[in-house]
Amino acid sequence: MEKNDDAQIEKMGDNLEGKNIALLITGGIAAYKCPSLARHFRQYGANVIVYQTPESRNYVAERALEWASKNPVVSGLSAAAEHLHEGIDAYVVAPLTYNTLAKFSNGISDNAVTATFASALGRLEAGKTSIIIFPAMHSSMQNSIYKENLERLASKGIKVIEPEYRMGKANLPGMHHIVIEVIRQISTSALKGKNILVTAGPVGGKIDSVRLMTNIFRGRLGVMIADEAYMRGANVRLLMGQGSIEAPGYINTAIAGDFDEYYSKVMGMLSEKHYDFGIFSAAVADYVPEEAIKGKIPSKGALKSIPVKQTLKVIEEVRKNFAGLFMATFKFEIGVSKEKLEEIAKTRAGKGYDLVVANRDEDMQEGHNAIIADSTGIIAEPSSKKEIAASLLNILEKKIRK
Repeated sequence: MEKNDDAQIEKMGDNLEGKNIALLITGGIAAYKCPSLARHFRQYGANVIVYQTPESRNYVAERALEWASKNPVVSGLSAAAEHLHEGIDAYVVAPLTYNTLAKFSNGISDNAVTATFASALGRLEAGKTSIIIFPAMHSSMQNSIYKENLERLASKGIKVIEPEYRMGKANLPGMHHIVIEVIRQISTSALKGKNILVTAGPVGGKIDSVRLMTNIFRGRLGVMIADEAYMRGANVRLLMGQGSIEAPGYINTAIAGDFDEYYSKVMGMLSEKHYDFGIFSAAVADYVPEEAIKGKIPSKGALKSIPVKQTLKVIEEVRKNFAGLFMATFKFEIGVSKEKLEEIAKTRAGKGYDLVVANRDEDMQEGHNAIIADSTGIIAEPSSKKEIAASLLNILEKKIRK
């Protein structure tokens, strides 16, 4: 009979495959979330080693952490010198309490967590690891001493992730956010530090003050691309059309209410800051109402017709005004052959667009098949949104390395 492994997890990605993550837990109430956090790290491939302070055991049981991590929990030090564990890729302190923060800042090493942190800091200073801390406490405790201690740690290269403020408390971010920040911190991608603009979702035109002429797309692929770029360490700016899905809170996101606002924001963002790459996945309307009516058009037949006008082609305007920007654009077709789709993609790429991601409605019924082309031909043929995002960013990485 096969062994029953009730600690098995559903994989969400391989971003942490082969990585060792030390999870350092201190005595805050948010410690009760740490079994879920350990499992979420494992969902991305990590091997998790848990360290906990004596106080944290009031909020989370050692056995639960052992089950979640599938490793023995270090709650005290022995002759094995567990605090000197080699090969840790990242030390994650979550939650970090006011008390332990003060100990870290002043070099106090009096339990398994503070001793492990002392060793981690030495390894960080030698360029051998990363340390990411997640403070969580009542906001009234974030006094001048707290701020001084936090700044002192940040000055040593420790990554500080701000809490989420709700109901007067500085809360631990969501489990997914914590894992994503760790993935981002230890990324070795060539995209790390690069500025990327991503557009996504439907971009329509206003009919009146409450109605919009739009399309069926909701920006899931664009959000996935932005999320993957963020995990690889890029500085991502995401611009989404009204009616898009909600993007993760850790991604710098702006909303465009209609075509005019979208056009203005695209051109403004590219003018205000240098971007290494522009990924234009937004479904931008080719036609919008000639004029938006102020107020709300009465119902029961008051609206007889909607005169429309053709919009500017935003990617063409971007290409004309920002000649040095590396552009990836998207093309969607219905009722064309795959050979015709490839021809359309290569033709557009030949007009000065560095990459073209093209797909057909017929290829999106069960999966999400697409082709990625440049002026020389087809580069990749991903078969899901996740593969499209990964393939596109892999191509950008190769562009940087050349």
